[in-house]
Amino acid sequence: MTLDTRTGAAMQTLREQLPALLTALGAADSDDLRTWTHALDVKLLPKLHPDFPMVVAVCGGGSGGKSTLFNSLVGEAVSPMGGRAGLNRRVLAALHPRHLQQAGLLDYLAQAFGGPLQPLTDAQQLTTPGDPFYHCHPGAPQEVVLLDTPDIDTGARGAYHNREQARQSLESADAFIYIFTNATYNNRDNTDFIAQLLTQLGTRPCYLVYRVYPAFTADEVRAHAATVAANLYGPDHKRHVLGVLRADEDNRVAAGEQPVTLRTLAGEPADLAADLATLDTGALRRRLMGDMLADAVAQARRMVEQARRSRADLGDYIGALESAQQKAVQQALSHFPTDQVLRRFADIWQAGDPAHIKWMRRTGRVVEWPYKMVASAVSRLRPAQEVSTDGTGKVAAASLPDQLRLDLIQAATGLHRALVADHITTPTATVAAHPTVRPAREGLRRKAWQEILTRIQDQRETILSWSEPLEKDLADLADALRARMGLMDQVRQTFAAMLNVIPATAAVTYILHTADPAGAVGIKVKLTGLLGLNDLVALIAIPATAGMKSADQRQLEQLLAPVAQTWLAHKLNTVAELFETQITGEVLTAAREATVAADHGLQAVAGALAALKEV
Repeated sequence: MTLDTRTGAAMQTLREQLPALLTALGAADSDDLRTWTHALDVKLLPKLHPDFPMVVAVCGGGSGGKSTLFNSLVGEAVSPMGGRAGLNRRVLAALHPRHLQQAGLLDYLAQAFGGPLQPLTDAQQLTTPGDPFYHCHPGAPQEVVLLDTPDIDTGARGAYHNREQARQSLESADAFIYIFTNATYNNRDNTDFIAQLLTQLGTRPCYLVYRVYPAFTADEVRAHAATVAANLYGPDHKRHVLGVLRADEDNRVAAGEQPVTLRTLAGEPADLAADLATLDTGALRRRLMGDMLADAVAQARRMVEQARRSRADLGDYIGALESAQQKAVQQALSHFPTDQVLRRFADIWQAGDPAHIKWMRRTGRVVEWPYKMVASAVSRLRPAQEVSTDGTGKVAAASLPDQLRLDLIQAATGLHRALVADHITTPTATVAAHPTVRPAREGLRRKAWQEILTRIQDQRETILSWSEPLEKDLADLADALRARMGLMDQVRQTFAAMLNVIPATAAVTYILHTADPAGAVGIKVKLTGLLGLNDLVALIAIPATAGMKSADQRQLEQLLAPVAQTWLAHKLNTVAELFETQITGEVLTAAREATVAADHGLQAVAGALAALKEV
């Protein structure tokens, strides 16, 4: 992956679009996302600028000699030194004069360090917490920005006074100079903290400086340093350690009276400042940035994959919720009169008859075979009745408005219960409520359910009423059916005769089913495509035992299906709109809007990832 302006633009797009995508899916508060965005903002994006220098941080525990070593590398006693742990509370950046000639460098450093840099005027300013300072000195390394950082272990029982201050600066560093002592070399709390910073996004190298008693042998120093390196990087630590040096204990150094003397493990003098000056910072930076980019993109791909799964879950939840609403709508119309729509359609049909057919009807010459066909059944048929629950066991007729009210209450209550539950159960699966609709579901829970139920019941008359759109659709249906009639049908007007006899012989209810009703006797009209309902059956209770031939029964089914389809479409849509307005609307809207936003976000991050793959 090359480091150029296209890389920076693609990473910036990814930085903007991935959080937006996860926000749309209700997952913006994830630890993975927070860690990723913070790492990009501090470690990666500021450093994609070609003028950004290498940043090397001196770090370690309290009283380890960090400031003493920092002053030695700068060539001036600028950072306070002393035996008191936790003396320095701020980050100090040592800049070479040529760094200040780089346009915008201080702004880039401020973005990386999390605060604006001010010039240091008094060393005591470092002893109080706050934003970082910088000090410009010609003795500072030219190839790197050197940081003196607060110690990481002053405090007790896990409450470290300076650790967060140190974290902010260490996260922005490209390499560390880690100082440890005999007391802290195997302190896993310290090394785990440093290891997390070194390996969290990419793997950054470090120098190891062991502040040790002069009597320690080279083998002892080497063994302890290997323990530290393994704790920081794991078994593959050698490729990440830039060097191991020892700094022998000296009271004069601790008192700030003379600089730190560094030696190699063989006891030879070492010049860390010269080593920093000769670092191939270009190659090191390219390797580091390449590792960081690769890690950042890999982490992004994992989060995008999680987002895709979440988007699929959201689609499943919307489907389950729509299915629950469709079921509730169907339940709300479980019992409904057919006679009004059939009689009205017969009137519309006959109003369109040719003049000679109307004359024949007046003179009684219309063929009467349908009447004869069902005459034996008429006396046995009564309007639909409902069984009362008064304990008498008697059958009591229920008024249509009361039956509709009961159906509405049961359907609405079941839909509300499914919506506020953590899962929606469908015939094929149990689907968890999606996080993106949590606020809308909580809002529904807070609403007064009895008030919602009252508003739903108040719409009974609207559901029962005859509407102009329904009248027009039935008229259009009559014209379409008449256009398909054959010559003999037109002469005999069998259709009109059947329409006349149906209200007199049919029960006055539709009974809706999602499958053929077991044991039911009558004409079953298949209805499909209504609000997504599949295999919906409207049972019109004309007994097959009424003497009707199979061919005649099939013809009657073919005639009734379009009428039932038109009428039910109007009523189902009316109830669906009512339920969506009063119960499901806010949740469905939130879910559908999240779907649109998520699809847009997935497309945007896919484009950014594709661009990064090409560079």
